[in-house]
Amino acid sequence: MGSPLSPVIANIFMEHFETTALQTLSQRPSLWLRYVDDTFVIWPHSKPDLDHFLAHINQHHPSIKFTMETEQNNSIPFLDVLVTKSPSGKPAHQVYRKPTHTDRYLHYRSFHHPSVLQSVPNALIRRAHQLSDADHLDQEIQHVTTALTSINEYPRHKIQSKTPANKPVANSTPEENQPAATPPKQTIVLPYIGQASHKIQRILQAADIQVRHSSSNKLHSILYSHKHKHPNHKKAGVYKIPCECGKVYIGETGRNLETRLKEHRTSFRLSDWDKSAIVKHAQQHEHTIEWDNSHLISIMKHWHTRRIREAIEIHRHNTVPQDSGLYINDIWKPLINKYPVTPPPPPPPAPPPAQSIFVFYTKNILKILRHIAERLI
Repeated sequence: MGSPLSPVIANIFMEHFETTALQTLSQRPSLWLRYVDDTFVIWPHSKPDLDHFLAHINQHHPSIKFTMETEQNNSIPFLDVLVTKSPSGKPAHQVYRKPTHTDRYLHYRSFHHPSVLQSVPNALIRRAHQLSDADHLDQEIQHVTTALTSINEYPRHKIQSKTPANKPVANSTPEENQPAATPPKQTIVLPYIGQASHKIQRILQAADIQVRHSSSNKLHSILYSHKHKHPNHKKAGVYKIPCECGKVYIGETGRNLETRLKEHRTSFRLSDWDKSAIVKHAQQHEHTIEWDNSHLISIMKHWHTRRIREAIEIHRHNTVPQDSGLYINDIWKPLINKYPVTPPPPPPPAPPPAQSIFVFYTKNILKILRHIAERLI
């Protein structure tokens, strides 16, 4: 996972899986539709045959297992659609919401650009037209309208019962026949700060510059953690533990540094000198270990490479009495001594101090004006 090819490869594999699994059955579903890992199946045979079908596809590959949900009261949800079997035999469909759904969306009073706020009802109305049949469309639009006006405080006139203009429900016009929009010369992203943003946007649009707005007030600025973060503590490599006397301990670990430091702390608590040279040194001389200043010198995954780097760093540092690691021939020592000792990483920046609203807006406006000046020069 993580590769851009992962979804493509997964789809290719699932297509092969479906072809081979369905071809080896005597009784097959009359309809098999799959979207990623969700499958919609119409089974025209008996319930025991359906159980046999599920067992068959679950035995086809050891890593692919299916679970099954059958219809309840002639209805079954599939993705965001609730499919219902009508008395006439024609399937009906409408928007499906889980029982835990709260109908809470981006609140109308939240500090966002009007286009962002307007996109919420537009998207919900569009979804109503896309997923609801004619018998359920009015009911869905009424539900959306009630949720937006009563819970999220949207004005009634902001909610259109029809789809937004120039945005058809389906691609009724082929892409090659649609007129190509003329792209602007430049696009700029600015923080949204209220009325000043609208004035700046009009000025820039006159110069054929498209403006996009971002929100500068986010939960991250309120819920900022003051605790120092050490992202490299979750990685393996060669590490350094300093002592207050100026000496250090150099070690290597194939796990993450955080786990290795916990083991050193356990050795300190148990006075287990055989498992930690830095603990032995500190407790023998009554020194303090600077645990918070411990850090990775180099991130390395391969064991042999870590051992070589560990031996090099032991030679370069003023270490506590410890194993010298792998043997280094004297011919390499002048080259090793040529380069300075790796400095510790800088501490993470402190959180910004609390500022008044006036200072906040002033700084943002100045930032915007500087940004505009650079773009227009």
